[in-house]
Amino acid sequence: MSDRITLGRELIDCRGAVLARQGTVISPQAIAEAAARVQPGARVSLEETAHRAEVEAPLEDPVYRHLFADPKAKEAVARAFLAVRLPEVLFEELTAVQRANPILYRHGLATAAVAARMLVAAVRDSKGVPDLVAAGLLHDLGMRHVSMKLMRNRDALTQQESREISAHPLLGAYHLASLLGAHPAVAAAHAHHWRCGQGYPMLPKAPSRAAEVVAVASAFAALTQPRPFRSDRFDARSAGDVLVAEVRAGTADAGTVRLLIHALRGGQGDPRAVRFGASRGGQVPEVNRHTRVVSTAVTS
Repeated sequence: MSDRITLGRELIDCRGAVLARQGTVISPQAIAEAAARVQPGARVSLEETAHRAEVEAPLEDPVYRHLFADPKAKEAVARAFLAVRLPEVLFEELTAVQRANPILYRHGLATAAVAARMLVAAVRDSKGVPDLVAAGLLHDLGMRHVSMKLMRNRDALTQQESREISAHPLLGAYHLASLLGAHPAVAAAHAHHWRCGQGYPMLPKAPSRAAEVVAVASAFAALTQPRPFRSDRFDARSAGDVLVAEVRAGTADAGTVRLLIHALRGGQGDPRAVRFGASRGGQVPEVNRHTRVVSTAVTS
């Protein structure tokens, strides 16, 4: 694993502004320094943007019907989406993703919705949910700096392609830190592929619970949505089984996966009382050419 990359080209935002020059080393320290330089500025709410029209999509998706069967929980998640406040340029980034890569855009929406539902089921307090929604929406922003060819890839990745993909958490975290300062979205972008000491990139310490929630929600969303390298998506039941299997293998946080299973079961009672049962035999794709990404020292 690696905790840093050296930029082989400039890191540029959707407006053409240079966020980092070629040769810059992107590391946890560089991300923290970028966040420290940010001065508070104007923000707009998601409710004021065109993205408002997209909020209902993950909440109405039949694959998530168990998560949003409770009308009050569904309403709380919808409110949290509309309450997200970000610099205008980040909504422009989301628009750029929506136009260039609808699959990635829908992934952010679904991740945000699932993460918010997990938190609502756990604490029933909406205070921190909008920031978690923002983290879900933006956690994969680093993929905007990855070749579109890789985003559409249907076959197994080469070693070089795997290295390019593995750079995106650092790129996304630095991009977001440069605009948001210290914000849960930065930690989520950095840590969403970290898996209990495995995954990528290497972290100086375990991430916050909020970042873990986004990571599990992202994994669940990725499994339950169409992908070019799969013949079909997993249903919610089989996706849950995959994550439980990862807990048993030591590659997913048990407490966070419990929050997801708790939400899938309606969010009633104490999530700490959730017990993982046997595989429930849900729908799985017949063809799945997913390649496990292995992080190494990379130059982006």
